[in-house]
Amino acid sequence: MKYPVVLLSLIITLSITSCHNASKKSEEIASYTYKEEKVEMNSKLRANIPQWVKEGTICYGLVVQVDGNDNPVKGKPVKAKVVQMGRDAIKMKALETVSLVEVEGCTKMGISKGETWDENEGDLYLSFEEAVDALKKMKIYKISDRATVD
Repeated sequence: MKYPVVLLSLIITLSITSCHNASKKSEEIASYTYKEEKVEMNSKLRANIPQWVKEGTICYGLVVQVDGNDNPVKGKPVKAKVVQMGRDAIKMKALETVSLVEVEGCTKMGISKGETWDENEGDLYLSFEEAVDALKKMKIYKISDRATVD
């Protein structure tokens, strides 16, 4: 008879303790407030980014291959989507895979579909032709049999 009484008192003690903790947690959740902060682009980035760029916009960015001294070697346009406008950069997502020919010392061969990057230079274009023209002005647009665009 002694064991059932001890067991019953233990169960009652545990249930009272757990009910008290549950009410304490629900009070904590009810008192939680979330303050949403509006993120605005800094003025330097705003000056570099075209006015038409907004979240969800489909446009073209540039994939540029650089050598060991950060000098551009060649580049190709990549179709991308503006995912998020940030304070210091715009988060972009590649909608296609773009590969560039390998250059000695380069470990990155391009960009894969779905990969994201932070655009902070403003190299965004509404059309493929505009992006190609920009690469031609930089004298780094070269067509090669080994480069592919999916």
